[in-house]
Amino acid sequence: MKGYVLGLLYMDNWDWYEKYFPATAKLIEEHGGKYLASGVKPEMREGNEQPSAYVLLEFPDLLSAQKWYEDPKYKPLIDLRNSGGRSEIFIIPGGL
Repeated sequence: MKGYVLGLLYMDNWDWYEKYFPATAKLIEEHGGKYLASGVKPEMREGNEQPSAYVLLEFPDLLSAQKWYEDPKYKPLIDLRNSGGRSEIFIIPGGL
C-alpha cells in the first residue's frame, strides 16, 4: 500500500526555499518518493485559513514515507522550512 505525504504551508517569507528544495528533493528520492503535486495558493473550498502553498508526495509504502520524515538529515531542513512560517504535514496511508 502506497504512502502519501500532504503538506500545507503557511509562509510569511520564502527565504529558506532555495536551500530547502534541492536537499529535500534528494532525500525524497533516496526514500523512493516522488512529487505528485505542488504549488501556491490551492483552490480552497472549505476551511478557515488559506495555505500559501501545498505539496503532495507519493512513496512506495507507508513505512518509506515515515522513514523519510524521520530521517536525521531531514530535521535541519524542517527547521529551515519553519523559519519562514508554519506547516501542517500529514502522512497518509494509500488505499480505500
